Amino acid sequence: MPREAYRPEDRVKRRSDFRAARSQGQKAHTPHFLIVVLPRRADGRSRLGITVTKKVSSSAVGRNRVKRVVREVFRRNRELFPDGCDVFVIAKQGAPELGYSAVLAEVRGASRALARKAAR
Repeated sequence: MPREAYRPEDRVKRRSDFRAARSQGQKAHTPHFLIVVLPRRADGRSRLGITVTKKVSSSAVGRNRVKRVVREVFRRNRELFPDGCDVFVIAKQGAPELGYSAVLAEVRGASRALARKAAR
């Protein structure tokens, strides 16, 4: 059974990585998220970066909820995300109202496009 832990090395932390993804990454849109994929090294592990601005939710509670739900989807469903890539999830309006199943459905819908874009 695969490990479902979300370790520190599974997280994108540096601002330079976020900026590189915005300028060089391949983008896929869903109704409530912009998902950016940037291939990196060949160690096979994907990393996750999440951005939720104050435009999406003026309260920290709403922003943190979006991040918590997206992390949980990533943690439990790694097969939906391309291996060896940095995956950045940028929330759009309406994202704080979504639950786990709605976020999972959006990521599932975009997973084929993500795999195609990661191969480029």
